Amino acid sequence: MLSFIRERETLWERLARTERPVVLYGTGDGADKVLARLARSGVPVRDIYVSDDFARGQEFHGYRVRKIRELEEGPGPEIVLLAFASERPELLARFRRLAAVRETYAPHVPLFAGDAALDRGWLAAHEEALQYVHGHLADDLSRRVFADILDYRLSGRLPYLWDAETRRDGDLHSLFTFGPDETYADLGAYDGDTVREFLALCHGTYRAVYAFEPDPKNYARLTAWAASYAASHPGAGPVHCVQAAAGAAPGTAVFHAGGGRQSSLLDTGSGLAGGRRRRRKERELAVEAADHVLGPQRLDYAKLDVEGAEAAALEGLRHHLVPDGAGRLPKLLVAAYHHDDDLFRLPLLLWKLQPAYRIWLRKHPYVPAWEINLFAC
Repeated sequence: MLSFIRERETLWERLARTERPVVLYGTGDGADKVLARLARSGVPVRDIYVSDDFARGQEFHGYRVRKIRELEEGPGPEIVLLAFASERPELLARFRRLAAVRETYAPHVPLFAGDAALDRGWLAAHEEALQYVHGHLADDLSRRVFADILDYRLSGRLPYLWDAETRRDGDLHSLFTFGPDETYADLGAYDGDTVREFLALCHGTYRAVYAFEPDPKNYARLTAWAASYAASHPGAGPVHCVQAAAGAAPGTAVFHAGGGRQSSLLDTGSGLAGGRRRRRKERELAVEAADHVLGPQRLDYAKLDVEGAEAAALEGLRHHLVPDGAGRLPKLLVAAYHHDDDLFRLPLLLWKLQPAYRIWLRKHPYVPAWEINLFAC
């Protein structure tokens, strides 16, 4: 076992030997996965709870849904499993209050069907890569975050998520510097929220923005915002909206269009990562390599959050991962949580594409362990 891992038992092993009642907080896709995993471990569930405003006497998997207030009123024997994801401050605060009065876990389950579950066997299989990446991250905080993420994924213990948590805006300001003449590629631009983040970082002065977004509904919001911005800032640089997924090469892929942040791609043999199978419309949409779209344009900063296709998107950016005339590499912010092996696979790929990168790992507020990001420069 890796020397920096503290946990020796998985959450599922812990629950399999408990005699205390197990209850869930949350319904939906996350609860579906948790219930299925508990069933495989032979762990019964006594009750399912939701936030008070959502409890209307409904049923979920045959359970009558109850109000979470009943669990928050004081200590009790129940083991509570958080079965949905959130970054909303009021819900993160509620999770902390609940953990103060009940034994509470946030089970880690793979986001994508077919991904291997993280357990001691997974750690042993990837021990060499995990040890290498841990040892080559840029600072002690990165190494602590790396270890905490693995300990959390094994145990479901919430303190590991809170131990080394930092704020995204603070990390962007402390790890990166932004100048007045930068070109930005936003791979997974959603409705333009991270383009607006970049505009704030560069104080509205930049060379050009290339915003990739494949989902039709999100793209409509993105282009509407871009048109409004251009009308209200006539002297600003161009914002080029690209209705395509970021991949390793131009082509097409089958896409789950959900009109939200988590619209995703299916694996079609094109080098793209698989997508979560939800009740969504599936359509074939364009895939573009960022290298192809940018052409000879210099790149100064890129954000990659493409719902599991980050490795392919990096491959499609490889020709721009070169120093400029002053020896500076493009700054990269890369989501590293969609697949468990992203934690080591993406740093190794990035170092293969450009060995000069230094990589910091940061965990931003979210339960479960989402919003894990690599900062490279």
